[in-house]
Amino acid sequence: MNNTLKKCKAICDKYEKKVEGFYEEGDLYLEFCDDSMNLGFLLAVCDGYVDPQEIYTINATFSVLMDYSLLANRYGIDYMSENGFLQQVPPVIKKVAEAEKKSEFGAPCFLTDTRELYNAMKQFGNVMINCNGNRLKFAAMLLNHFCNVVLDYIFAVEEKDEFALEGEEGNHSENEPEEKEKLLKIPFEAGKKKPAAPAPASIEKAEKKEQILVQKQLAEDKDTLFQRDSLEHIDDINEVLKKVDALTGLGSVKKEIHDMVNLMIVQKMRQKKGLKTPPISRHLVFTGNPGTGKTTIARMMAQIYKCLGILELGHLVETDRSGLVAGYMGQTAEKVKEVTDSARGGVLFIDEAYTLAIDREGDFGQEAIDTLLKIMEDSREDLVVIVAGYTDRMEGFLDSNPGLRSRFNKYIHFDDYSAEELLEIFGKYCMEQDYILKDSLHPVLLEKIRKMKEDEQENFGNARTVRNYFEKVISNQANRIMQQWNIAMDGDADALQEITTEDL
Repeated sequence: MNNTLKKCKAICDKYEKKVEGFYEEGDLYLEFCDDSMNLGFLLAVCDGYVDPQEIYTINATFSVLMDYSLLANRYGIDYMSENGFLQQVPPVIKKVAEAEKKSEFGAPCFLTDTRELYNAMKQFGNVMINCNGNRLKFAAMLLNHFCNVVLDYIFAVEEKDEFALEGEEGNHSENEPEEKEKLLKIPFEAGKKKPAAPAPASIEKAEKKEQILVQKQLAEDKDTLFQRDSLEHIDDINEVLKKVDALTGLGSVKKEIHDMVNLMIVQKMRQKKGLKTPPISRHLVFTGNPGTGKTTIARMMAQIYKCLGILELGHLVETDRSGLVAGYMGQTAEKVKEVTDSARGGVLFIDEAYTLAIDREGDFGQEAIDTLLKIMEDSREDLVVIVAGYTDRMEGFLDSNPGLRSRFNKYIHFDDYSAEELLEIFGKYCMEQDYILKDSLHPVLLEKIRKMKEDEQENFGNARTVRNYFEKVISNQANRIMQQWNIAMDGDADALQEITTEDL
């Protein structure tokens, strides 16, 4: 990419003083690099997990030092909605195309420099989707769509002569701003006969013809993927995925969620085209220790299922053994039926599901399992069941009935949070509740969290424990403030917000 980027820098420097807006030396090229990094990051994030190799590729290509948080904050993670970056023509491409068009004095013409910038972005996009050795088809489709959007624009500018009129005295249109804006939105009409390009015509015409054919082949898929009327609520799905990605840690879980969403979207697309859609069980098993975000993810999955039209209501009903098992024969089945009926159209989340498989005389947990299994089979169109619990104990639960394991074909494991991630979670609690945690306290708090993990070991509740500790800290802060009554009476907002070492 080094030689390619050198050419792009020369092109940007060439048009720096010709494009609209004021640019200091080198600024236009920096804007081009920024657009390219935006493209690269969205291609990286579309599978739900940005691995270190993808971050390294962005940093190495453009000589920057970025991590996931910086990239996400700068570019966001909207890789699919109608107003997202991949639906637009990058600003630098527009500016250079307009400036190059003016210099050609007529139409048709061939925007050599603009195409050089476009090809560089396309090349970098291909580098990104291949850099970790796992070329994702969905990322390739996104890149193809982006390339089509840019090519449509370039074709339109090459064919139109509005820009040529600007340099001729007396030929300015009163509606020139509207006409120019209209030009930026003119789609390339597939199949339209295109004028011959200047020499070397044979090469350029062949290239253009190939792009037209590619565009035609992808047009149907592009419409299905990216137009709102083909897949309802796609923006709502992206909003939920943004919330998933904003959660602390859970890297492997986020990837699993994105993979599931991609599969369900493609299933919807196939169904819309009349293709066969293999039946896929939507019931899930969440394994991991307490406080690792299982309930939070279950609630978001319910919203996603609703957005996809799989569930009508998309609500979450939480229960455990006490909500399903009764003390007398026959009552348990009725209890299970009541709970599942309340969850119809949504998700039933059973926490510590392994407790249903207790093997002792007089226990009706097995009756609850058998009843639940039949209801899952009869109501698979309007009920999703998610069972959760410790990894090793959930194996016993799944083996408690011969047909139970086959109902759950998706297992998602939730790793424990690291001490650093728990510190970040504590900081989020502070921010959400208008408390101030200074950076100088981070080392002290980090050490306390590590000590809690070490002391509690198997009983450590991850985010749940940190939440309890946060409540203890703000209680300590309240006691300290009341001892300094004059501060509270004076209404010092900073004093009411600040957490000190004494509070920890």
